[in-house]
Amino acid sequence: MSSEMMKVKSLVFVFLALFSTTAEAQTVLSRLDLVRKDPKPNFFEYSPVDGGLITFGPTSIQSSRYLGLVKYNSDLREEWSKEVVEQNGRKNVDFVSVIGPHILVFTSEFFPSEGVIKTFYNSFDLNGNQVIEDGLLSVVPNQKEQKVDLQYVLSPNKRRLLAFKNLANRKESETLLYYLFDEEGEVVQDGEIDLRYPDNKFSISNIRVSNLGNIYVLGKFTRSAVSTNAQDFEHMIYRYDLATREGVEIKIDIGNRFITDLAFRVDRNEDIYLAGFYSNLGTDMQAGTLLQKISSSGELLLQALDAFEEGFLSNYLSSSQIDRGRELRNFFLDPEDGIILRSDGGVLLIAEKFYVTYQSYRDMYGGWVDRALYHYEDVIFTSVSADGRIEWHSIVDKNQMSESPESLSFFSAVGSQGSYIFYEYKPQRLPINVYFNNVGISGQVSDRVPLLPDFKYGDMFFPRQSVQINGEEALIVYLGNRGKNLSVVKVKIGN
Repeated sequence: MSSEMMKVKSLVFVFLALFSTTAEAQTVLSRLDLVRKDPKPNFFEYSPVDGGLITFGPTSIQSSRYLGLVKYNSDLREEWSKEVVEQNGRKNVDFVSVIGPHILVFTSEFFPSEGVIKTFYNSFDLNGNQVIEDGLLSVVPNQKEQKVDLQYVLSPNKRRLLAFKNLANRKESETLLYYLFDEEGEVVQDGEIDLRYPDNKFSISNIRVSNLGNIYVLGKFTRSAVSTNAQDFEHMIYRYDLATREGVEIKIDIGNRFITDLAFRVDRNEDIYLAGFYSNLGTDMQAGTLLQKISSSGELLLQALDAFEEGFLSNYLSSSQIDRGRELRNFFLDPEDGIILRSDGGVLLIAEKFYVTYQSYRDMYGGWVDRALYHYEDVIFTSVSADGRIEWHSIVDKNQMSESPESLSFFSAVGSQGSYIFYEYKPQRLPINVYFNNVGISGQVSDRVPLLPDFKYGDMFFPRQSVQINGEEALIVYLGNRGKNLSVVKVKIGN
């Protein structure tokens, strides 16, 4: 799945009371509005410990030389600010995160005299006191295939942080370089995870870290670059145990069918729930759902496949297409939020229709210009029971298209009355706004409801920055005042 589909959120097995089933009016509890004279941050992070907000970015609008942190309380009032980084032309800010009561800022810098790239981290407590200054994380040669480019993922309880890089060795084995941080903001373990597959034939779909610090890798080995045989694709999950530093490989085998999309979760007991779509025809189509439950020891507890019924397929395919065995196309699960665990052992799958089209046109000088158009369309909710049967489908219809995908797609949340998605949209005969729908626990879909009373043309919603913060509140991030203000709004919706 492309990076445009990615969103940075973590919603795990919990049912939260966010909204009422009648979609009552929204209440703005507090808001932060950064106007034209205010510098705009590059990073937003929520602090579960005290309910505050941390931003990171330039300290002034005149220059981006100095970058710093700003800490806001739960009412989005500024508590303190602190300069952290001075730019020198060779330094990059890679990532900002909150782990428990600590704020971590990761930077990488090229040292030309040594010919290396060094990655550092600085740690601060929630009062702004520096705990670790320029902690050295890694040193690698300044070579394209060895550049750090670390990626980061938090555990579900936000008290473990995994920093990792897929080392590009081509014909050698697939290798992950990793650093694991605890809630004190310190590295508790680092090393390399070696998978037995050749690097140039193995692709990693997703990586997670559990609350205990164990690492889970979802990947696919492709035997042939030009294959139409399902047996040429080998899917697996690799579980790396923090305590023993040993891994176990768990195969995902569904016979002669193609696995077309997968997402997974790890619950509190370290059991793995893996779900997605399969196809009878190829790697880019969907004929039904797949559900696997794997114990913490690697035992396969359940594997079930269930085909889409004709009634559901008829939303997208004609009767003749269904009779010929045509399948769905271009629906993808988000690797972070595409699977939600239910309390009864079942799962809820959330998939969005996504594709890219290309157009060519002549500019004013007579030259040809190519442009890509990003399409984010319907969102499908599929409820799968604990024994792997499809219980119901629900469809939230939308049709978003733009050359810039930043404001497209959706932000999702889970509540006691079901699931909710938020998205920027302009329905027919209605004003543009950030709208939301409730999909109830039995699959009923509410009417579209506008969320922000001041949203206008020229504003831009950021679904990938918005986040559910507790059982009744969410932070909504958008450009307001026709793009002049950057706003973070804490909203309470429902009773």
